[in-house]
Amino acid sequence: MKGDFTRLTFDPTKHYSRVLEQQGRVQVDSDFNEMNEIHRYFSRMLAADLIGPHGGPGNSFIIAAAKNENNQDVLRDFEVALGHYYVEGILCENNGPLLFTKQPASPFGLGNLENGKKYLAYLDVWERHITPYEDEDEEKIGIREVALRGPDTATRAQVVWQVKCRLVEDTDINKLTAPEPEGYTNFRKFLNETALGSGQLRARAIKPQADDEPCLISPDSRYRGAENQLYRVEIHKGGIALPSDDPGGSKVDLTKVATFKWSRENGSVIFPITDVSSKVISLRDLGRESRFGLRQDDWVEILDDDYILLNRAEPLLQIKDIDRDRMQVTLKTAPTYPFDTDLPKHHFLRRWDQPSEAIFVVETKGDEDSSWLTLEDGVQIQFPGTGKNDGVAASYRTGDYWLIPARVATGDVEWPGPPGNPRPRPPHGVEHGFAPLGIISIDPGGKVTISKDLRRKIKQLWQP
Repeated sequence: MKGDFTRLTFDPTKHYSRVLEQQGRVQVDSDFNEMNEIHRYFSRMLAADLIGPHGGPGNSFIIAAAKNENNQDVLRDFEVALGHYYVEGILCENNGPLLFTKQPASPFGLGNLENGKKYLAYLDVWERHITPYEDEDEEKIGIREVALRGPDTATRAQVVWQVKCRLVEDTDINKLTAPEPEGYTNFRKFLNETALGSGQLRARAIKPQADDEPCLISPDSRYRGAENQLYRVEIHKGGIALPSDDPGGSKVDLTKVATFKWSRENGSVIFPITDVSSKVISLRDLGRESRFGLRQDDWVEILDDDYILLNRAEPLLQIKDIDRDRMQVTLKTAPTYPFDTDLPKHHFLRRWDQPSEAIFVVETKGDEDSSWLTLEDGVQIQFPGTGKNDGVAASYRTGDYWLIPARVATGDVEWPGPPGNPRPRPPHGVEHGFAPLGIISIDPGGKVTISKDLRRKIKQLWQP
């Protein structure tokens, strides 16, 4: 969630059931957001407990061979039925029916199906953060209240689902079609996807002095920012990490190494784009104040709806020059991803705050001071890996992120664990859910056959 939040405070282990506002008290966004998180957590846990890992009524989301308007087979494509389906308690709704290659949340069909192959079709579900700019439609009706003449207010979280396909062999099919719960267990093993990446992070700002001087705090090892901030550390390109004894990458393939980027504003500083012409980017505005503006040599990322839904990680771009009169920025290199501003894809530029391009992830073993990386103003991070001794390396996925609230009043960051010895934490998100839909076969001529339905049907007690 790349919003301008103070912090996100929901913790399911505290078992809070409500948020109670008190008279005469200061209202903050984190209380309101935690109240919504409590309700969301309850509803999804209830659905998961009653339905199981996935399920839906009747023929919801059933996949079938597709026919065109002349009742002819549509080659290398299939249809997903309308209805609603629950994945790990998350409600997915299909207003369709629709074709696999025409999914609105799946640009370009997420890959082409090949003749003579067999595939597992499955659902991938997550939440996407939507700003007022990304909610604008052709009728100009959206989140933003036009009566306020410009300022944005709240943002939204949107459930996104994509039907994806993965090649399977006959031995895989035998395991995937086994009776429940064995079939679902085999599905998760075959998919080899987790809700979150397995990489972890530690953060600190205050480093204690020697034990005999517990009250002394070095001025060069604490948070010294003039503003309260919500730092966001996000994995840019997924992959493995460099070991701390090989930070130069002489022993590994650097193309497989994960990189990260960071923002002091939780990645919320964005600029709507009106035109992209090679290195010159025309913007709708240059920010409401200098803190949320652009400067020469800033690192930025150009995004649109397709880029986000495909979870792209193109190289970050650096600003060469800013023409404030024309509201244009000139980049040092042109973007490699093709952006077409003639299409309503909500193009925008996002500012990141690291002083260089995306940085390699370097894992450490134990509390090695040399492996702490300073972001700015004394805020430091470290990637300790999984902490397991099973020889399995941590995986870092594009989009995995950690949030680090930094507070002027304490001169420290909010992070679990004692000062100077913070605990490793898994990513805050983006959390994915997965569910199998069926097995499809494509003959040598491209005709699609549905050989097995893997959905779980539930009894619908009431139909609106």
